[in-house]
Amino acid sequence: MGLRLFFTLWCLAAFLGGWAVSAIPSPVSAFWAGLGILSLLLLSGYFAYRKTGSQIRAFLSRPEITHSLSWATDILDPLYEATVRLHREREQSARKLNEGSSRFEAVMNHMEEGVVVTDLKGKILLVNRAFFRFFKVDGEVRGESFGLLARKAGINDLIEEVLQRRASVQKEVVFSGTAPPRTWSLVGTTAKGSGETDLFGVFLLFDLTDIRHLERIRKDFVANVSHEIRTPLTSIRGFAEALHDGAVDDPATAREFLGIILAHAERLGNIVSDLLHLSELETGKAVMRFGTVSVARQMRHIGELYADLASKKGVSFKLSLPDEDLAYETDEGKMDLVLGNLVDNAVKYTPSGGEVTFGGWKEDERIVFEVRDTGVGIPRTEADRIFERFYRVDRARSREMGGTGLGLAIVRHIVEILQGTVRVNSSPGQGSTFCVRIPLRQPPNPTTTPG
Repeated sequence: MGLRLFFTLWCLAAFLGGWAVSAIPSPVSAFWAGLGILSLLLLSGYFAYRKTGSQIRAFLSRPEITHSLSWATDILDPLYEATVRLHREREQSARKLNEGSSRFEAVMNHMEEGVVVTDLKGKILLVNRAFFRFFKVDGEVRGESFGLLARKAGINDLIEEVLQRRASVQKEVVFSGTAPPRTWSLVGTTAKGSGETDLFGVFLLFDLTDIRHLERIRKDFVANVSHEIRTPLTSIRGFAEALHDGAVDDPATAREFLGIILAHAERLGNIVSDLLHLSELETGKAVMRFGTVSVARQMRHIGELYADLASKKGVSFKLSLPDEDLAYETDEGKMDLVLGNLVDNAVKYTPSGGEVTFGGWKEDERIVFEVRDTGVGIPRTEADRIFERFYRVDRARSREMGGTGLGLAIVRHIVEILQGTVRVNSSPGQGSTFCVRIPLRQPPNPTTTPG
């Protein structure tokens, strides 16, 4: 069967099938007629392929036919190569764009400073993760007015100045919307976009709270240490001049003045000694010598040191000892200094008739020491500052007691080195409770040595 005959029969069968189906009124009869015609077409196609397939393959394999079709290959090959190259270039550009976008997003979200980009109307276009830490807002903020969000912080005027005057400005504000209040620095400027007329407002938020706190501590320290050292030096100089001017000729007066000079010299020595000790702790130069320490034995030792002082003041001193076999790993000398400072303060600031309780016990994987007194107490607003160097709630009373103002600072640093915590709970007139928690075992540290 030739190709012409096959196509002729195919068209005739299609015509007859269409005519037959349209002439049959019943859908069922139309279905069977269509099925028969389809079978006839499939069978005729099969026999036609068997008869003409070899002829078609032989026709296409003839050299003159192949040569005559090479023009199509010449046109399509460059088009295919160009299409593939364009696709690869687009994929490479998209990959580079995604990589750049990922790097930009990673940098933005790992910045400690808050970043805000707005249009010239103040509508937020872009923020980073730190922004939400500053303003404590939830949800999507793009499209919101940055000026309205910043109104509580009092920086909306600065935002308007940047966007309206196209100026670069900086302002430091105290934001009272958080507890405790935070000190912020806002830097704002305008930047050009990709177009000639595209302008954006770019704002950076810096949290200066910790820096300003450290500056205040430094200033207070310089003022306090100058005052603390000047006071005994002034007394030493005054009584020495009095002796030089003739008081030395009166034995009783001379002995009294010399006693005062010695007392102030001792106080000055204690201040210098505590400063050196504190400097070693803060700079990491203090060597820690760890060993196994019995909690009960250590508490008895501290109790014996301060029982006489409490008795002389008329203060009841009670020990609440744990089991004899309770022990922990620590630097015994440093912990004696911590517990001694706390007990000494409790006895000093508890009036006659009061009570001081010194207890210790195990809590999970920590040893807890508690020093409780019924003394003058500490205002809640001052509780966080009593661990600062030379900070005193009542300066005159503290100097009367003979303290250097460095004891609690030393306590805090030693406890931090020992991976522990120290907390105070106090109210004026209700006494104070200091609680120290120290791990049972200390992790290995290159600055420590075995006891």
